[in-house]
Amino acid sequence: MATTLSLLIPGLLGTWPDEFAVPRPTAPALEWLLTRADRHKTQSVMDALLFELFGAPIPAEADLPIAAVTQLADGYNPGNDWWLRADPVHLRPDLRGVFLADARTLAIEPVEAAALAAAFDQTFASDGLQLRVPCPERWYLRLPADPGIRTYALSSAIGRDINPLLPHGPNARRWHALLTEVQMLFHNHPVNQAREQRNQPMINSVWFWGSGPLPSGARSPTIGLYAHDPLLRGLAWLAEAAISPVPQNAYDWREGAADEADSLVKLDLARYDRTDGDPLAWADHVAMLERNWFEPCQRLLQTGQLKTLYLYGDDGYCYSLTGAARWRFWRHRRTL
Repeated sequence: MATTLSLLIPGLLGTWPDEFAVPRPTAPALEWLLTRADRHKTQSVMDALLFELFGAPIPAEADLPIAAVTQLADGYNPGNDWWLRADPVHLRPDLRGVFLADARTLAIEPVEAAALAAAFDQTFASDGLQLRVPCPERWYLRLPADPGIRTYALSSAIGRDINPLLPHGPNARRWHALLTEVQMLFHNHPVNQAREQRNQPMINSVWFWGSGPLPSGARSPTIGLYAHDPLLRGLAWLAEAAISPVPQNAYDWREGAADEADSLVKLDLARYDRTDGDPLAWADHVAMLERNWFEPCQRLLQTGQLKTLYLYGDDGYCYSLTGAARWRFWRHRRTL
């Protein structure tokens, strides 16, 4: 029976900008866990944390090779090629800048993705570029070599002015020009003309990020892995580790993890709440996590059925607890 559980919950913790009136969720079990935990500094970006947990190399002066790894989860072997995520987006200009909406808002059909990719490949074949679209929301660009740029993750650009977040580095000018050409190509494409007639937002650009070749190895941090996230699933594939769907709650996890000494569960419920500027959704998601995970984990720790809990809330810290945490009633209360 599993006695060690690691919970990775992007978007759970961290500060909100001052302009948001953020409701305080009722989450006594989570506050109990945070108050009694030992806190250790860790990677401040969840993607880098996943690489660290799996023992995959983290480049010092380059992108995390997200594109190559997530392709594994999408059913493709990236081989030894250099890959770049080229995810479909909608750009909306106004007087304050050019703002980005990601594929979650676009409802892209596979046939639309295939048509735009075919137009891209035909236009840029002489540059040695090839666009692969295994699923509507994740697109991949095969490159002949290192593109000579550093990029920003798509999650850091959603809802923001993209101008300060464009690729930078020795070849930045070339990639800015390529981005402009892509926007012109897509704007005039029949796919977008049809979307415009249906009052759907255009797929009028791509977002380049996550450049690199497939890393040279990984190992699973736990025996049991549970996630829907394509990056974690790709790392599991790289580590030759089995991965299962996310359980409904901590009790379901414990029942299904009978043969595991330790498990890692990634819960993406609150992942985009801060990105989308939606504090009400965040409060609702915290309440759901409280009911399904934090309350059960508190009980399991108090009864000795769970020996160790590691909680990663996306604020740059790991909160670790053992069964002895129940005696730390003297700790100063940590609130959300």
